[in-house]
Amino acid sequence: MENEGVTTVHFVPSMLDAFLSEPSAERCVSLRRVFCSGEALPAHLVTRFHSVLPAQLHNLYGPTEATVDVTFHPCTTDSDPHITPPIGRPIANTRVYVLDAGLRPVPPGVAGELYLAGAGLARGYLNRPGLTAERFTADPYGPAGARMYRTGDLASWNADGTLRYLGRTDDQVKLRGFRIELGEIEAALAACPGVAGAAVVIREDRPGDHRLVGYAVTEEGAVLDQQDVRTRLGRSLPEYMVPTAVVALGGLPLTPNGKLDRKALPAPDHTGAGTSTRSPRNGREEALAGLFAEVLGLESVGIDDNFFELGGHSLLATRLIGRIRTVVGAEVDLRTVFTKPTVAELAENLKSPGRARPKLRPRSRETT
Repeated sequence: MENEGVTTVHFVPSMLDAFLSEPSAERCVSLRRVFCSGEALPAHLVTRFHSVLPAQLHNLYGPTEATVDVTFHPCTTDSDPHITPPIGRPIANTRVYVLDAGLRPVPPGVAGELYLAGAGLARGYLNRPGLTAERFTADPYGPAGARMYRTGDLASWNADGTLRYLGRTDDQVKLRGFRIELGEIEAALAACPGVAGAAVVIREDRPGDHRLVGYAVTEEGAVLDQQDVRTRLGRSLPEYMVPTAVVALGGLPLTPNGKLDRKALPAPDHTGAGTSTRSPRNGREEALAGLFAEVLGLESVGIDDNFFELGGHSLLATRLIGRIRTVVGAEVDLRTVFTKPTVAELAENLKSPGRARPKLRPRSRETT
């Protein structure tokens, strides 16, 4: 960004967090506009952004079904650091409704389900007429024949006419920009041998570090091998839907009315999460092992422990790269972290920072 004079960039908030953690981010003074969408934008991240960069920050909202962002809110330097910024007002050619169960508009301050309509609305889901009919319905407030999309998101109007996002009406969540159905992961986990029941949640046991955690109720006499379960889940689920940890329980905690008590689910115990017994053999491996443990929130890491099997993911890998650059004074790219994910392997693939990088050139627009 610094070398090429980039002026506009679009981040998922969790990626913006990783970007601002890079010490050289403050040198990207060419930035004029930064857009965020795909996840809720935390208030503290807005404050941090304005302390690092002089650019404009815009909070956007919108699902793929509305192609794609449909509301926007400019986050100013005087934004309240304790209040999550609103998702704003609708863009041009877009209609936004907050409706109750009877499809009646709710007054400001009252939670309702968010519906979208307008020029950007998709026609439906390919070869899924049932799902299309369920989510795309007639728009009673638009022109004749107009349709609206039921987002499944809860929202409310603020007194100033902006929208505030309040969460989901179902178990669908967003993690690092990916739309995830927790029930799909729970079904896959419950199908593993020795598992009688399952629950999956997103935990934030460290500020800003959101992780997918699975809870498995084991059958009598069954012993849960966490890595074996994660491997099995990886065969049927994409990487971003595989829990970073699977906790064995004798039973799921319930509320007095019999529902899952998510707040009572225990945090994963990462003490001794590493399985490698080999200690660092030189100063570089010792430094890397310390950085692995720091980024992952663990007490210690052996040189043969896999970064991703210990709970790492792409954004934590990005943070690791920045820490390696700062502490070790060496460079490593993201692909290498994925292909050489242990301390021992990564130590052999670090590069000196003086190696030249290829110059980006604008592509000419050619027609065929």
